[in-house]
Amino acid sequence: MNQRGQAQISSSTQTVADQRIWVAASNQLVDGGYLRLDIGHAGAIISVIVFRYQGKCLAYRNLCVHMPRELDCEQDMIFDPTGRFLRCSMHGIVYEPMTGESVSEICSGKRLTPIGVLEDEEGIWIDDRLASPLAFTE
Repeated sequence: MNQRGQAQISSSTQTVADQRIWVAASNQLVDGGYLRLDIGHAGAIISVIVFRYQGKCLAYRNLCVHMPRELDCEQDMIFDPTGRFLRCSMHGIVYEPMTGESVSEICSGKRLTPIGVLEDEEGIWIDDRLASPLAFTE
């Protein structure tokens, strides 16, 4: 994992088991912390944020609904200073972490794209029918 909390993609850190994509061991993701990784999704390569909020693991496409920018494009964080909302670091659009719904008036009614995530005794996984691991090149 790098400074930003990005999962380093290598053949040993991303595997598929029953179409799941390995993210991290559960103890690597503290409440309020996040990891980001790139995956295949519906035929495109996308950035995903996986985070823990109030003890629950959640994941969204890392793309603000206001403008096509990653939430952490300006700062290495996805939460606002209170830790209560997800926040785009470019224009400050805020979202409810549990639902991905924007609470900013300018983007009212819009939501972040949810990505299926599963946490079990082995760790945290992307578990989304549209997701696929990226191919590795040597």
